[in-house]
Amino acid sequence: MSRWPHEGSPFHAGEQEVQTRLGVRDKIEAFARRVVRDHLPEQHREFYAELPFLLLGTLDAQGRPWASMVVGRPGFVTSPDARRLELAARPLFGDPLGNSLKDGAEIGVLGIQLETRRRNRLTGKIAAVGPEGFSIAVGQTFGNCPQYIQSRAVEVLPEVEDPGRRRPVSRADRFDERSLALIERADSLFIATAYAEDPSAPSQGADVSHRGGKPGFVRVEDERSLIFPDFAGNNHFNTVGNILLNPKAGLLLVDYGSGTLVTMTGSAEVVWEGGELRAFEGAERLIRFRAEEVIRIDESLPLRFDFGDTSPSLEQTGSWAQAAERLAAERERNLHRAYEVFDIRPESESILSFYLRRADGGPLAPHEPGQFLPIRVTVPGQAEPAVRTYTLSDAPNGRHYRLSVKREDGLVSSHLHDRLEIGDRLEAMAPRGKFVLDRSSERPVVMVSAGVGITPMVAMAQALIDEGRRTGSFRRVHFIHGARDGRSLAFAGQIRTLAAAHDGLRTHVRLSRPGAGDRLGVTHDSEGHVDLALLQELLPLDDYEVYLCGPPAFMQSLYDGLTGLGLRDERIHFESFGPATVMKRGRSDATAANGAPVTVAFSESGVQAEWRPETGTLLDLAESAGLAPAFSCRSGVCGTCATRMSCGQADYLEEPVAPHGDDEVLICCATPRPPSGAESCGAHQGVVLAL
Repeated sequence: MSRWPHEGSPFHAGEQEVQTRLGVRDKIEAFARRVVRDHLPEQHREFYAELPFLLLGTLDAQGRPWASMVVGRPGFVTSPDARRLELAARPLFGDPLGNSLKDGAEIGVLGIQLETRRRNRLTGKIAAVGPEGFSIAVGQTFGNCPQYIQSRAVEVLPEVEDPGRRRPVSRADRFDERSLALIERADSLFIATAYAEDPSAPSQGADVSHRGGKPGFVRVEDERSLIFPDFAGNNHFNTVGNILLNPKAGLLLVDYGSGTLVTMTGSAEVVWEGGELRAFEGAERLIRFRAEEVIRIDESLPLRFDFGDTSPSLEQTGSWAQAAERLAAERERNLHRAYEVFDIRPESESILSFYLRRADGGPLAPHEPGQFLPIRVTVPGQAEPAVRTYTLSDAPNGRHYRLSVKREDGLVSSHLHDRLEIGDRLEAMAPRGKFVLDRSSERPVVMVSAGVGITPMVAMAQALIDEGRRTGSFRRVHFIHGARDGRSLAFAGQIRTLAAAHDGLRTHVRLSRPGAGDRLGVTHDSEGHVDLALLQELLPLDDYEVYLCGPPAFMQSLYDGLTGLGLRDERIHFESFGPATVMKRGRSDATAANGAPVTVAFSESGVQAEWRPETGTLLDLAESAGLAPAFSCRSGVCGTCATRMSCGQADYLEEPVAPHGDDEVLICCATPRPPSGAESCGAHQGVVLAL
């Protein structure tokens, strides 16, 4: 039975817009109607009565939000009935709350028990104000998750009996030196926001919320501005939704040792994208605040706090110092840096994992699960270093990269397997690649791989587990992999460990030619090739995000089969470790216009060949025509394949980083553009290459 009694949503338009943007709208609406109430449950009433302080969010006469704290001995908050809170407390000296307590005024309440990290919130209106306190009429209540709260034991001082005793107060329109010092070492803050266009709407009102991080998680940008990360929460987005519709906000920071308070009001904005956001590990967005008025009240709070421990949720988050280092590394993304091999581990009979860290001890450039690392290796007997790209097979951790390389007949893989040892070095640029895990989607994930195509899937699966541990919300994952036999199956132990760590992770391993030591139900789950029939057998009917990685024919077959069953094209993500790529339906770029073939002339060889979308790249076309162009990385990184294009135009599947002349094309990652008018090369040819 719904606990939200109103027909309208518990969320106002701003909160709904954010939920829609992040893909959680329907899920959180259904959940909130079960947990958001218009009254205080008995458990909440008992909880508030145990607290020695409450956080409040109110508006002054100019409509500016302020975050405040009221204090008293436990029991100073009572609840005579489920729709009312009574506070036997007066504002602390110097707190703007003294001018905001008016009958009928909007108010937000946060009850937080630092010892246990419990917290509950409510929005309501001030029902009555008296000489010894005030009462609050409850509008909306709900419990809050304990994430990002540092545990602290609280001591109530005798001064609690005289909250109005005069204290030194500093007022300014910017941060003074002492306020700056408090801000820069803070590990928590409280933010007040409000949206109340329709005072009668139960979804609107004032709010006050907690934000926490590692010490220093708030960065001062200038004498009036600061910025801090916003991590994953309960998906209500009360604060962010309010800011979206009303940028006015207030902040409160507490010196837990001295009781000094710094409270301020101004405006806030939500930063949804950018390099700083990407570089701050764990941040879902950033919140920038610009102060209009700053009040520092020295030793105002008649409480003292004894630090307990840091929130476990912060283990998966970064710091501004780390973000700055990652940004610096990102700015050098196209420079080769030396990396040391500090560990080598076998994953199967043909795959080795190489663990790399910066040789100079510097920070790693950030990467997304699924991306590859361009490396440059000096092979004895070769005049020039060889360039290759290998997928990173581990989730981002800020400490090292892991490359898992299959032994092939090629020069570099043989060198890595036979000669590279712990302590050796190689060079690498920053990770890159467009085959990445879509973290914004809430849909169940299906990962389907074959052979060494498992490498990005392991990284993605680990990232999903890490994200679930950090947020408390795990996406359902189906991990389906095909190998020849148990000896060629890589990461078998890690797959089992991941599945054991996450009830929502379902794994299925299929072997095409099981060996003598393989046992059905032990080393693998079925026998044969991974195909569409297996996916139909294993997967419940649902709308998935599908990730494919393996040989070209394997991926093309699954892509064609899945789209044929009605799975939307944009839900299928793919990567190929071979020379070809999947040709998707309805591609919007010029290379797929009308699916028309393009005639490519290789002028030095006197050969012409017809390119079609399923052919792949210009390099693929040249090889199919019997030519042997020079190439190395097949990813537009090394520049080895640069070829003069005397006529026509080409498009890149992914923008290359290797330098090339204005009249050259990197054929390893380019496709020809169909001829059009003056761009054509004679009557029929679309592109002429000097090969």
